[in-house]
Amino acid sequence: MTSQVYGAIILGGGLAGAALAAALSPRVSLLILEHETHLGHHASGRSTCMFIPSYGGPIIAALAEASRPYFEAPPGGAASLLRPRDVLHISRRPNPAPSAKALPVSPAAIHTLSPMLKTQGLRSAWLETGTGELDAVGLHQSLIATAMRHGAGLRLGVQAQMLGHDGKIWRLRLEDEEHCCSALINATGAWADETAAALGLPALGLTAYRRTVVLVDPPEPRPQVLAGPIIKDLEDRFYFRPFGQDLLVCPCDETPSPPTDAQPETGDVALAVARLKQATGYEPQQIKHRWAGLRSFAPDRLPVIGWDLRAPDLFWFAGLGGYGVQTAPAAGRLAADLFLGTETPATRGIGGHNPQQFSPMRLAERILRATNV
Repeated sequence: MTSQVYGAIILGGGLAGAALAAALSPRVSLLILEHETHLGHHASGRSTCMFIPSYGGPIIAALAEASRPYFEAPPGGAASLLRPRDVLHISRRPNPAPSAKALPVSPAAIHTLSPMLKTQGLRSAWLETGTGELDAVGLHQSLIATAMRHGAGLRLGVQAQMLGHDGKIWRLRLEDEEHCCSALINATGAWADETAAALGLPALGLTAYRRTVVLVDPPEPRPQVLAGPIIKDLEDRFYFRPFGQDLLVCPCDETPSPPTDAQPETGDVALAVARLKQATGYEPQQIKHRWAGLRSFAPDRLPVIGWDLRAPDLFWFAGLGGYGVQTAPAAGRLAADLFLGTETPATRGIGGHNPQQFSPMRLAERILRATNV
């Protein structure tokens, strides 16, 4: 049996694990362990790949904007990961602007931007610029490549057997190998609470929610629709956007789910079509493709980033919800700062200088208070 010692082992090679590895690898020796045989199999690989900084509240917006430089100029001179596309936010209720950058849009301008939209009954319409579509696969590959350039190891298709903490280091077994690390990082996405349970810790209450996406043919005028903006409902009931030569439609469903290989359900696919028809009058005759993914949230919908004081040298980076793709580079740097106890200019001020609002201990203490009532 061989044995290797690392500064940290990251459990989970999804976008969260990759982002933290990219930021942490210049300072800490790392090994990334991923249960699946290829990267991006679950949440990050099923993202609809949108960059909308206004989506998710002020902290998510700050992380998204702090990630923009990475998207526009990835390391190594690679091509931009961000393709500009405006977002047209609409509602049948009066709604304030989703961001300070959003501009009001008249009914006539709505028809010009998106001729398929029904304007009758719309009470709010705002155009947000500086938005677009992200290459999620390219982002994931870029982050992993950055980590590996700095010496991080990556193992795919492995199931680690936890041997526990011996008072100094964590020990894990992979087949006939034993690996040791000073710190263990839980970046297992929808499985983060299950990972904690395997370490003997109570769950923090993260919940995975299934979300459905379908691809359909766009209506006429096809060229204008495919060149148009992302359409997003301000009540978060649906969004649709061009996707290659197709139209991607999401009903913004949130169905609690156990951690699993999520699959679309017939009722949610029908809901996507119904909400598209309600907004546009267009009813596609065929579903060309359908899929579902899991979005994992803490009860307060903030990321879970920080040290778990219930166990020695255990760090969490989970609960990025539906914002992981558009926040990954900055969220990874923020997590690295909290891991190292440092602060960098790229993340300074995010979260109002209050890292406790991300800490797993906020959730552990809430659960403890609830059980003591």
